[in-house]
Amino acid sequence: MRRIIFLMMMMLATMVADAQTALKKVYDESIDPMEQIDKALAEAKASQGKKYVMCQVGGNWCPWCLRFADFISKDSEIAQVVADHFVYIHVNYNPRKSGGEEQAKAAAALMRRLGNPQRFGFPVFVLLDANGNVLHIQDSSFLEEGKGYSKEKVLRFFKAWTPQSVGDGVSSMATASAGDNDVVKTIMSRRSIRQYKDTPVEHEKLQQLALCGIHAPNGMNSQRWAVRVVESKQWIDGLTALFKKANPDMVSRDKNFKNMFRNAPNVICVATPDGASTVDAGMLGENIMLAAQSLGLGTCCLGGPVRFLNTHADCKPYLEKLGLPEGYQLCFIIAVGYPDEQPNARSRDLNKIGYVK
Repeated sequence: MRRIIFLMMMMLATMVADAQTALKKVYDESIDPMEQIDKALAEAKASQGKKYVMCQVGGNWCPWCLRFADFISKDSEIAQVVADHFVYIHVNYNPRKSGGEEQAKAAAALMRRLGNPQRFGFPVFVLLDANGNVLHIQDSSFLEEGKGYSKEKVLRFFKAWTPQSVGDGVSSMATASAGDNDVVKTIMSRRSIRQYKDTPVEHEKLQQLALCGIHAPNGMNSQRWAVRVVESKQWIDGLTALFKKANPDMVSRDKNFKNMFRNAPNVICVATPDGASTVDAGMLGENIMLAAQSLGLGTCCLGGPVRFLNTHADCKPYLEKLGLPEGYQLCFIIAVGYPDEQPNARSRDLNKIGYVK
């Protein structure tokens, strides 16, 4: 029986290996990827605005990378869209340290040029305009279906990022972040911040955030919310002491832990009737976070501290200190402070957007 099982396992391993080797290796490891990108950009410029450069970043070591290349090459409709609108290149990325220090430095430089796409996994797609600006970064997980890829999703992805499609709307992430519209720039540049400087936020700025929050749209102007701006270090430190006592393992794993609100020096608590997650409260929170971004402040919307406050009896005095109206409970808490990090934007699934014409 053992011999039969062993033979079956060997046969399965052989089948998997055969399937892997059957896929064409599309990443040329002998060329300089920087020069490869430069040549692609020159070709895109020569197209006079008809083509972008689409970099499929990965390597021959990545089964899903080879699988995607095989998938689009065998579908004539997808292949035609790609040929018509993109200079499509397979950019080899070798993260292994076995190649030595120089190779590691070259790989790091390549990733910096492409907006550090390796943080999303592989394959990852980086769209460049003819000037080399990064317009979009997206991993392939949004395009997967079962053990392969969805033709519908892949076509939608490519069609959404042709120069013609991009030119019809907001021109690009790069244009949106660098354009003259301050509102769009604020929206596109806002990130969730999880590392803050110790400097407390000035009272005037906190007051401005609260005022921006309550000017959010709300149904029938009912204003069914309560906003509490916490400037008290004693309130934050006291709650944090309770949190550390209840969650010693969690705290010990975070070497930078200072308080339970992502180390922010201030927080804004938002309450609603029965703590309901209403659309109105969500718009209030977004107003606060975008206003904070425009003032050079960082924010992070938190749910964990709300659960802790609502479920631990020792927290009752801290809830009472907020003075919430009767029947109101915390909905979410926004950490606020001066950011001590600059995180990159995370990928967005453009397939979620559709147009009815």
